[in-house]
Amino acid sequence: MTQKISIQCGAKTLEEYRRLAQLASELGATHLSVSQVEPSMWMWNLNRYDPYPNWSLDRPTVFKFIVPELLKPYLPQDYADRNLEMLRGRAAILKEYGLKATFDGMEPAYLPEQVYRDHPDWRGPRCDQARRARTEYYAPCIDHPQVRAMYVDAVRQLCQAAPFESFNFLTNDSGGGLCWCEGLYPGKNGPMACAKRPIGERIADFLNIFQEGAALAGYEAEVNVLHVDPVDEAAALPKLKKGQSVNNHTLASSGRTFTVGFSAPRQDQASPVALLPRMVAYAEKMQKAQEDHQSNLIIGLRSVDDRDTIAFLKKYYGKIGKGAVGRYQALTDMACDFVGAAHADTLVEVWDLIEKAIARFEYLATGGHVFSLGTVHQRWLTRPLVAFPAELTPEEKDYYRPFQFQAQSEADADNMLDLQAHRWIGGYSGQNLVDKTVQKAMPDLERAVSLVEKLIRETGDIPYQQSLKHILLRLKFYICVVRNANHVCGFQTILDRTDYNEKPVDKTPIIREQGDIRYFKVNQIIRNEIDNTLEMIALLEQAQEPILQLADSEDFESVMIFGPDIINDLKKKITIMENHRRDFERLYKSYNL
Repeated sequence: MTQKISIQCGAKTLEEYRRLAQLASELGATHLSVSQVEPSMWMWNLNRYDPYPNWSLDRPTVFKFIVPELLKPYLPQDYADRNLEMLRGRAAILKEYGLKATFDGMEPAYLPEQVYRDHPDWRGPRCDQARRARTEYYAPCIDHPQVRAMYVDAVRQLCQAAPFESFNFLTNDSGGGLCWCEGLYPGKNGPMACAKRPIGERIADFLNIFQEGAALAGYEAEVNVLHVDPVDEAAALPKLKKGQSVNNHTLASSGRTFTVGFSAPRQDQASPVALLPRMVAYAEKMQKAQEDHQSNLIIGLRSVDDRDTIAFLKKYYGKIGKGAVGRYQALTDMACDFVGAAHADTLVEVWDLIEKAIARFEYLATGGHVFSLGTVHQRWLTRPLVAFPAELTPEEKDYYRPFQFQAQSEADADNMLDLQAHRWIGGYSGQNLVDKTVQKAMPDLERAVSLVEKLIRETGDIPYQQSLKHILLRLKFYICVVRNANHVCGFQTILDRTDYNEKPVDKTPIIREQGDIRYFKVNQIIRNEIDNTLEMIALLEQAQEPILQLADSEDFESVMIFGPDIINDLKKKITIMENHRRDFERLYKSYNL
């Protein structure tokens, strides 16, 4: 079996995509992902009250490119036309470089509810996650002849626009799902009409759809589906045909796909900081990949502007020596190219310190990393720390509340540690672990900052000088993200241990410290977070390149990404916190220190 090597990376323009194609060609890649779509904000705009569609805004689906005739009343044609035009341009570039196209998306994806009101027999499985959605979402039943026919014809048209020879789909997640699958979030479900069809047969026929559509366009395609429960996978494997796989497996092979890097920017654990150096992580993955010629390989880049990573890939892809010595020799050689031999060890130490710090936070994840679920999805970075969030006026709340991922009550939304219906950090023990993790990581990050400052002073007027300055800003901003998370956790833990019905009373027997120590601690956190926010504003104002992942325009701000007006949002946060400082006296007796 020939190893498939694919590159995944977002590209906003055809020129950026051409740069990716050139890189893929230089690295000897066989495939390049071509299915990136404009965020489908129309899906969320149908019901802004519900955050759940945010999980699928960036997910490519067939009908985001091709709108079947029967779906034209429900799906925006102009949106699909823009995606299809970009797809054709990318396909032409692939042809120039002799690369094959991969479609990396999600299917079967949910359709607007009105589709099923007008065509009730098309309604397939409920595919949302109940506690994270405020309404129900249903994928179409691919067993229904009309639905199946729509898919086959849409795939045909898709492959006529771009030479897709490889399809890779996520299902049973993020708003997609197959009828009667074990892995559906609401549980195994679907219409009674197809309940008795064996699940293995259904999954195999789902894969057939894409091969049939591709064949009508003259292509022999491979297709794989991910996030299938092991029970359903076992049922499907004996039914698979040539070029089909489930969770990257066939009956004859337990082959897998190995990823170097990150298949999406937010999967980088330094997110939402943009392009913080992850050279050590890339080196480790590259080294393992070059020893594994059986697995298919995905090279995931966070951006076409991830210059250091791209330079490292170009120079050392497939050429790193064995073991830690070989890995760090390659990193040192790369550092020599950037800052010269006299300073190479210092830059490598910076890369190493960053990786050590990030590793300390790895376990702070469930359904997503805390810096995604909290910092971004709950707007920790921009929302104010106040005693009575429910009392904030619309003017004080509307800049952040619409972008919180919260499908439960407003009381849940007001609790800063409610992360998509989970409270897995809350309480004394959780806060203690977060605080200890931060205290362990901070010395590494602060040393990395001091070393970069040293490099800036000592390397003089070298081409890499500007890159060092951006690394410094990104490092400092990452420290602000870490501090912010710790402040939020500490703050909410105090509020959670506060009886809002209790009259404020003195809590200490020490005369000179009369009052409530919780008020003293809250004031400390508030002051520290205001100072932290002021530093974030200063860093963003200094930056000549993006140091934070931001939407291209206000129209594309979502739960998943901050808007471009974040500096003003941070300023609002400070103003609101200052205006509501005295609110805490309704909870705690003023501390007399």
